[in-house]
Amino acid sequence: MSGLVLAGGASRRMGTDKALLLLDGEPMVLRAVRCLSPICAEVLVASGDGRRLDHLGLRQVADTIPGAGPLAGIAAGLQAAANPLVAVIAVDMPHANPNVVLRLARSWAGEPAVIPVVGGRPEPLHAVWARSAAPALVAFLQGGGRAVKEALSVLGARLVDLDGAMAFVTNVNAPEDLP
Repeated sequence: MSGLVLAGGASRRMGTDKALLLLDGEPMVLRAVRCLSPICAEVLVASGDGRRLDHLGLRQVADTIPGAGPLAGIAAGLQAAANPLVAVIAVDMPHANPNVVLRLARSWAGEPAVIPVVGGRPEPLHAVWARSAAPALVAFLQGGGRAVKEALSVLGARLVDLDGAMAFVTNVNAPEDLP
């Protein structure tokens, strides 16, 4: 399995780059990479332009379609991944859980993505995607699609109820969200 950290957002509500925001003395992007490293053969970072985080020495990919949101980062990561499955986590999920990712990966049966659902909400930015979904995802983006929920439906992602595992869904969008 490959790993992909989504770190290309503009961080408007935070007011500073979330990828570089220190949490327990560590940039959030490095924390996310560290989360995926034990379970993934490689870890890529979708950094928007593919260069923004060069100073950290991370392997980056540029969004397939600049400015097209998280799906463009996922598409870029799927295209660059060396393995059939890609564990995707957003950089602003400080409690990302490798055990949840492994559970999703073990339940994969060939679908374009296996998406956890917590509290009735799908969490596609902490999920497992199939590398083979890249062409359909790129076509969705090229057709003007940007809504993640719509992409999940169009691609035929499988949703897995994980109501018992809540902490991983916490994300940090604004300073008041910091733990």
